[in-house]
Amino acid sequence: MLSSSKASKDEPKRRRKKNNLDPIALERARVEECEKHRVEQLIRREALKQIIDLEKNMTEVSLKLIEARWISFLRECKQEELIANANAIRRTFEQALVQKNLAVSFLSSNLEEIEEQHKLALRSHMEVVDSLRLLQAHHTSHLEQEFLSDLLSTKKDFDIELSELERNHQNELNDLQLILKNIAAEAELLEKQQQEEMSESHETAVEKMEEFKKKVQDKMLCATEEIRKELDQRYKDFMSASQVSMKEYADKSKEDQEITEHIALQLKKIDKLQQEVSSWRLNIARNASEWEQRNRAMKKERDATLAHLKYLKGKMQNWRRTQARLLTELIKNATTSEKSLGALEKRADGLLRLVQLCKPLETEREQVLCLDANQTPAEIEQDIRQRFALIDSKGNDEPMSRCPADEGNTSSSSNWQNLHRFWTRYNKVVLDCAAISQEKNHLEQEQRHLKVMLKQYLDDISVNDNVMSQGNALLMCNQIPNVVRLAEEQKKGYVDYNTVIDGNKFVGDVHRQMVPR
Repeated sequence: MLSSSKASKDEPKRRRKKNNLDPIALERARVEECEKHRVEQLIRREALKQIIDLEKNMTEVSLKLIEARWISFLRECKQEELIANANAIRRTFEQALVQKNLAVSFLSSNLEEIEEQHKLALRSHMEVVDSLRLLQAHHTSHLEQEFLSDLLSTKKDFDIELSELERNHQNELNDLQLILKNIAAEAELLEKQQQEEMSESHETAVEKMEEFKKKVQDKMLCATEEIRKELDQRYKDFMSASQVSMKEYADKSKEDQEITEHIALQLKKIDKLQQEVSSWRLNIARNASEWEQRNRAMKKERDATLAHLKYLKGKMQNWRRTQARLLTELIKNATTSEKSLGALEKRADGLLRLVQLCKPLETEREQVLCLDANQTPAEIEQDIRQRFALIDSKGNDEPMSRCPADEGNTSSSSNWQNLHRFWTRYNKVVLDCAAISQEKNHLEQEQRHLKVMLKQYLDDISVNDNVMSQGNALLMCNQIPNVVRLAEEQKKGYVDYNTVIDGNKFVGDVHRQMVPR
């Protein structure tokens, strides 16, 4: 019976062992299958990676070949386009160069006349500008002196007001610093008291908590030992132990309530201290509002002074604008006067040209009279009357009784007039010769320039060793000389000035005084 009972007792143990071993084996089998599946997946992934790498290499090689062929094709197309564009640009450049050469030749022919007109206009303009500049400088110096005197007076007033404001501000700042020092001292005392109270309460609370922790630790150790002992005991012992632990838990909860009440009292004290601090802050804020009002009043005064300064500045700017407007009006009037003078000059030039055109139609008497610029029309009429009187006196016997002194005067005046007429005619011939020589030189220069242009054109068309060895004519620039260079080139073919005497006058035109070598 004992053996059967033992066997019956061992069978459930074996069954339990088998049941316990079966899950482990199953887990091992499952893990092995997972390992096999993972190894297969790794092998497949490596194979796929190798295939992908091969495909990538092949695609890179093919892309490089395609890019190289495509780049060569694009280069050929671009080269053809550039050649076509270069040919078109070369043709247009040649046409533009021919047109520009023609325009330059035309402009160079008109440049001398334009420069002479520009000299006259520039001289008159510079005289007007100098006079305006002197007037403006005098006016601005006077205004600057007035402005500096006003500025010094305003600076003195502003410095006095600023010193008073700084003095008042410094006194107020000293008062504020004293108040702030007192408030800071009181706040420090309050903070020290609060810190002392808080430190005492904190130390007591910490000590109680440490004692409570020690008690709890001791009780827990005892409870663990009792629980270990009572595990072997019966259910009744366990129930009795649980009742004891419940009582202990109730006691602990009571102790926790007492601690929370103590903490609430401490929080009430902290709230009272915060209320006191807030009251102090309110007092500080009230005082700050008063000082802010004072600062606002000072800012208002400063803004008023700034507004006054802005008003003065605006007044000064308006005055400057009016002066600038007056200056612009003066410049406009100067330009209008300059234009009117230019119109008068053109009119005078037209009259002179008309006189030159009418010269071939003049009689010998008119030619002499036009050169005799010292005689007025009244004097000419008087001279004619005297001559008629002399002719009449020759036919009569009455003039024979005249004084010999009067005859000497008339003979001397007639000799002087004949000499004057001779010199006027001589001067006219000299001036005409100078003008003809000047025109001849101008035509020779134009002829030389045209020969050079023709030679360049023929060199561009023909291809010879001499042409290829020389510089490219297409890259040559026809530089227009300035006024100084033109004057120097004009002086090369002439000797020094030859002052021509026109009776008791001098010819003032320098270019007309030049005589060719």
